Amino acid sequence: MTGRRGASRLLEHDAAPAFTMIAGALAALIWSALSPTAYERIVNVGWPGRWSNDIGLASPHDIAASVLMTIFFFGIGLELARERRRGSLARVRHAAAPVLAAVGGMAATAALAIVVGYLAHLPSLRHGWGIPMATDIAFTLGVLALVGRGVPATLRLFLLTLAVADDVFSVVVLSVDGATRVQAIGLLASAILTTGAWLATRRRATVAMRLTVLVGLWATLTWAKVEPALAGVIAGAIAPYDDDVAPRLERGANQWSVAVVLPVYALVSCGIGWTSVHWGGPTTTLVVAFIIVRIAGKVLGITAGVALARRFGLPPPSPISGPVLRAGAVLCAIGFTVPLLFARALFATTSATYGDFTVGLIGASVIAAVAGGLLLRRLVRPGYGRADEGGA
Repeated sequence: MTGRRGASRLLEHDAAPAFTMIAGALAALIWSALSPTAYERIVNVGWPGRWSNDIGLASPHDIAASVLMTIFFFGIGLELARERRRGSLARVRHAAAPVLAAVGGMAATAALAIVVGYLAHLPSLRHGWGIPMATDIAFTLGVLALVGRGVPATLRLFLLTLAVADDVFSVVVLSVDGATRVQAIGLLASAILTTGAWLATRRRATVAMRLTVLVGLWATLTWAKVEPALAGVIAGAIAPYDDDVAPRLERGANQWSVAVVLPVYALVSCGIGWTSVHWGGPTTTLVVAFIIVRIAGKVLGITAGVALARRFGLPPPSPISGPVLRAGAVLCAIGFTVPLLFARALFATTSATYGDFTVGLIGASVIAAVAGGLLLRRLVRPGYGRADEGGA
């Protein structure tokens, strides 16, 4: 029993998501470098039978991205429900700043990708303007936890809300962009189920009710050909956050995410087909341009979004100073999940272009994690100014 409690405390440590996901990513990079054929064969092997393709589970990668990540997003949805009831999101106006920041970050990265693509004669960057838009929740919050004590709790919630918003918006863009063909009837079924579940669980939701809604939403979003893992956010957020069921579910979802979901997803997503990456010339130009677009676009767009929110009298919850906010914006350049979904929809996974974008995502994420983490650590350390004052 003592060992189980110790393992539970370890999984609940704020930095645990970063450690387990980094371990999975490193394992993927090493494995794909030492034995690329074996990595590709195991991770992207197709299951026999047409049914697996029909439900979007044609390989281990699909299972990790569509099924396992639903558990992670379910925990995120439950956290948002908790904050909506008795936390910083209890007032709707507090969500305006991170949502506008998400839109700003997406718009700025997309616009920069198109402009830099034209100026640097990189048609793949222009075509892949949607790839740098989204932020990875797990990596970003994990690095934030590694910074240590002193980081304002409101910054974590701000980045959490921002990352969820731009993941949702990015999937919507991916759907209407034409890269995926959305099934209207499946989307309608998801909307009806969401509305019905919200009405049915307004007062109280049992474990069985919550899990039934989760599975139903996953099935209808799969049918609609919209990222099914988002079912987790919806199912977690729409039901009330009561004092017995929801906390247990949130804790369980978070522990499973740290122990299984995040490392497995990183393992199957972060491998690189090194043989298809040809250094020098266009490849180097594309990777460097992508990293610049990713980091600069996030910082400029998020800062502009918060400034717009302030102008309308909807500032982010205090205390988040301007320097701390900009350091947090640098962390938002970390991302694999939805960016790789975009890349897979536009380019074949065995192509050199897909490999180039994967290298760019890894490079941008490493630089953003190190730079953003060091900036935050310097800003929140004892004796350095006051992190709770100032504007964006």
